[in-house]
Amino acid sequence: MKLRTERAGMAGARGFGRASGGCYMTTLDELTTCAGLALAPPSSTGACLILISTTTPAAIGKAYRLDQGEHIIGRGSDVTVRIDDHGVSRKHARVVRAGDGACHVTDLDSTNGTLLNGVPVSTAELMEGDRLQIGTVTVFRFSKREVLEQREEQLRQALTAARVGIWDWNAQSGRVTWSEQVDRLLGLPVGKLSGRAMELSEVVHPADLPRVSEVLGAALEKKTQVDVEYRIEPQGSGWRWISCKGDVLCDASGAPARVTGTVMDITARKLAEQELHRQSLIFESIYDGVVITDLGGGIIDWNSSAERMFGRQKSEALGQTLFSVLHPDEPDRLTGLVLTALDKQGRWSGELEFKRHDGTTCWCESVVVPLRDSEGRAIANIMVHRDTTERKQLQAHLVVADRLASVGTLGAGVAHEINNPLAYMLVNLHLIREGLERLESQAPAAPVASLQQLVRETAEGAERIATIVRDLKVFARGEQETRLMPVDVRRAVELACKMADNVIRHRARLVTEFEPVAPVEASESRLCQVFLNLLLNAAQAIPEEGTPGVEHEIRVVIRAGEKDRVVVEVRDTGMGMGQEVLGRIFDPFFTTKPVGVGTGLGLSICHGIIESMGGSIQAESEPGRGSTFRVVLCAATRELEVLPRLSATMQANVRARILVVDDEPNVTLALQRSLAADHEVSTANSAQAALRLVSDGGRFDLILCDVMMPGMTGMDLYHELGRCAPEQAGRMVFMTGGAFTPRTVSFLRDVPNAKIAKPLDLMQLRELVGRSAEAGR
Repeated sequence: MKLRTERAGMAGARGFGRASGGCYMTTLDELTTCAGLALAPPSSTGACLILISTTTPAAIGKAYRLDQGEHIIGRGSDVTVRIDDHGVSRKHARVVRAGDGACHVTDLDSTNGTLLNGVPVSTAELMEGDRLQIGTVTVFRFSKREVLEQREEQLRQALTAARVGIWDWNAQSGRVTWSEQVDRLLGLPVGKLSGRAMELSEVVHPADLPRVSEVLGAALEKKTQVDVEYRIEPQGSGWRWISCKGDVLCDASGAPARVTGTVMDITARKLAEQELHRQSLIFESIYDGVVITDLGGGIIDWNSSAERMFGRQKSEALGQTLFSVLHPDEPDRLTGLVLTALDKQGRWSGELEFKRHDGTTCWCESVVVPLRDSEGRAIANIMVHRDTTERKQLQAHLVVADRLASVGTLGAGVAHEINNPLAYMLVNLHLIREGLERLESQAPAAPVASLQQLVRETAEGAERIATIVRDLKVFARGEQETRLMPVDVRRAVELACKMADNVIRHRARLVTEFEPVAPVEASESRLCQVFLNLLLNAAQAIPEEGTPGVEHEIRVVIRAGEKDRVVVEVRDTGMGMGQEVLGRIFDPFFTTKPVGVGTGLGLSICHGIIESMGGSIQAESEPGRGSTFRVVLCAATRELEVLPRLSATMQANVRARILVVDDEPNVTLALQRSLAADHEVSTANSAQAALRLVSDGGRFDLILCDVMMPGMTGMDLYHELGRCAPEQAGRMVFMTGGAFTPRTVSFLRDVPNAKIAKPLDLMQLRELVGRSAEAGR
């Protein structure tokens, strides 16, 4: 009655081995089946106990035949089934096989008890597949089969063939034991690991030891299976990767005591995984967009750079062709061309234009080649795409910048051509004015006064044209003028205000606040370029149609700063900027203006110009409250160059010999008229003619020479005179209507001689002549 009750109580525990921390044999059963070692069908004449867990892993798989009669299991020397396990009593349990083949197990009052399928029993009937645990470690599997001794060797051969070993970890001692199959699968001599207990630290990589210990501890606590991979180095034999799987075994009280399971060498798999991971990292880290397609053009993979470039997730593209992804509403015009090119040429390259989800148009250069296997067969296609959007935009901006540079060069050339007639116009008007002043004492006052008024008005108009041309020359010099010198910052700001006035007047009121400040160390033309750009930006930040009820204003302030600094502020009442835009305004090609309104280079260039002068530029702004740009410049350590004025007595008493050289006859004639009363003036309308005069013995106190002349330039004349008459070369004064070639700019910068700009200031010219005559006495 008792036996029946215990067996009934165990009916629900038949599957305890895997679910509740039973023995390892479930995996071992699978192994023997897969290895072709499934035992014969049950026989009424046979029965056996197969050892599936023991303190000696090498003995796992050993079968004990149960003949009819009584069999004692224990550690003693006189038992039928002897177990070398200190957790087993000398006479631990008895198994009786009856004549009908039934087997019953009875616990013999053992120390650690007898468990059937994880449940302690005193006596019970053994059924096919039962797990019989003797003590804390030793576990048998019961089978009603006739098992011969050769089965033990066959099982060991199966384990070796399957490259599987057995391991056992003692939770109390923390030591692990291995079967001899572990030695074999790791290529070690038998006994290297098997046959003795070892500390985990002896075989587990130091970096993996905490993780392995954590996994084992968690398995004991939760009575779950162990599945862990780690590196092992058996006493200097080299690191290998192994996979350990196992189940938790409990003691008589049900407390987890051991973990027993299988070991497999997974070094080759791990190396392959690491290589795949490395290749995956390379694939994902490539900056270019890489797309993998099948042989029909359907996308099967692409990297994160492709997601970034095309603005679409991989999940949106899988299975589609690239063209259909980038142009979903258009017929696919690309895939067929690519596949045809791959068949004929083995590659395809071209440029793709596409739009991202945000509507921005982008471009990329694409190359497609087949991906081949080890036998050379095409198995997929690789498409590599390089984003050329920024390069395209840069090319467009450079075209605009080149046009602007051409306009600047053209402006300088036009200024030079205008200056020639302006030069003699202003000189002649000055002479007419002087002549009319002399006639006032000889003619009726009214006619002379009216003529004087006409001359003054004409002279004012010509001087206004001269001012415009001079401003155009200053601005057109641009990058050509890089030398820093003392500059009147007020003049540079006023020039920028005049040039921007036509844009500003239609949008806002221009207010200026100029305090007296020291000259700054700068380039006048480049400084003017900065302020002109800031003024134009301020005007464009104000709506052209205006804001109802608001009078917009652009205020320009010049004031002294701290520590020998000069501050120029340009404030506007326009739309303003948010912090995100404000943080990028000095980046090249960043602009919030629509296409065609700006290149995105203005503020970036301004920033570079001001920093090259040792200054700084900052911006403050709030949306809807306008912006303030603050330019801080270094005060100059030198004074502005001012032409010294000569006394009238010196000018009148000294008569000089002057040669005027200019390809414009009216210029030479006007200068001869203006200087002939006080000096001896000769003229030449080409540099060759001037050179002949000097070569024939002519000597002059002053040679007024135009720089730019056809054929032989004033620069060429200077070099020739330096060779044949160096004292005459030193007396040259260069007249320039605008230096717009690199050679001219370099020459005027380096030559020590005096220079005078066209159109000529007659008073300045006479002072220069008088000073030269005085020096030649």
